[in-house]
Amino acid sequence: MERRVVITGLGAVSCAGNDVSSLWESLVSGRSGIGKITSFDDTGLPCPAGEVKDFSLPGTPPKEVRRMSRNTRFAVGASDEAMKQAQLTGPVPEPFRFGVLFSSGAGGVEVYDQNAEILEKRGPDGVSPFFIPKYMPNGAGAALAIRWGLKGPNFSPASACASSAHAVGEGAWMIRRGDADLMLAGGTEACLTRLMTGGFNALTALSRTAPPEKACRPFDRDRDGFVLAEGAACLVLEELEHAKRRGAGIIAEVAGYGSSCDGMHLTSPDPSGAGIAYAIGRAMETANVTPETVKAVYAHGTGTILNDRVEARALQSVFGPALETVKVCAVKSMIGHALAASGALASVAAAQTLRTGILPPTINYSTFDPECPLDVNPSGPCRVDTGAVLIDALGFGGHNAALILKKWEGK
Repeated sequence: MERRVVITGLGAVSCAGNDVSSLWESLVSGRSGIGKITSFDDTGLPCPAGEVKDFSLPGTPPKEVRRMSRNTRFAVGASDEAMKQAQLTGPVPEPFRFGVLFSSGAGGVEVYDQNAEILEKRGPDGVSPFFIPKYMPNGAGAALAIRWGLKGPNFSPASACASSAHAVGEGAWMIRRGDADLMLAGGTEACLTRLMTGGFNALTALSRTAPPEKACRPFDRDRDGFVLAEGAACLVLEELEHAKRRGAGIIAEVAGYGSSCDGMHLTSPDPSGAGIAYAIGRAMETANVTPETVKAVYAHGTGTILNDRVEARALQSVFGPALETVKVCAVKSMIGHALAASGALASVAAAQTLRTGILPPTINYSTFDPECPLDVNPSGPCRVDTGAVLIDALGFGGHNAALILKKWEGK
């Protein structure tokens, strides 16, 4: 019998709220968490950013917190919330059956910057012995395993902005093929440093629109780039019968997953949209759904000219005439682009849509782009009657991932 995978816990940290309920309330309200950069000198750089504010880890010893990079702290915070909701905060009975797939694109990049400066000023003897453990991109996944005593499969998919969508999809497939019964899957990012922002600025990828909360305008004709953000999201994935045996509350089902690579350019997507269209098609095929049954999409929707055009082209290719009845939400309009964490954050929101029947709006949309003929629901939250939601993600390197979450009907 095929092993089915369900979601039994959700956790989130974002510029729009440091838990799922706060994030969801902000999204449904159409309230932006984006503001002016405050964590470093933004001279010469675009000022909008999605900074996480007032974040802490209550109950965690200060010494332990100091030994974590910022992105690891976000991952821990999101996992604490997800594990609590899943009622898994006690000792894990079968630790080798519980794994972790957690992504980070930049790792502890602020730690890298700090120690590079120390090396320059004081030489090698000044570099912290905690530099490497705090910087390494797999550090968050390792920290979660240590925190919860998890000894199952554990690694960190690295596919740029598609990373955490890959983590959720591959985590679900690990359970489906019997490698684990539970997985913590998601992503984390704390990339708001002067160097990282400067790098994306050099690629002319960042929006310069003012005021900051209006900067990210996915699928709008006048969009001019994305807004760099930070945050984390964690999903507890669990084999269905395992969840039922322990009486876990089931939020949604991870029913489909697809992935591909454009194989043509390091930063620009294939203009035809064929790569992401293939991934979406595979996700629908493995979920056994048709375009006519998927009425809501959480788009990658970065607000860059080329990416939005390619994504819209792919959705047109997959959905065909059925696209006219599909509502599209681009949460980055409110929470910015948290790189490797973005797919998991969208997955958390998609699970909430399936649970509540509400789809948040895409804000800052005012001018129709004929190359992006999507209903992005700009006027406010709306009711959607759908049993399945699509999440898609595109990353530098041509990496593509797509997920289908299904509404849990208690079957």
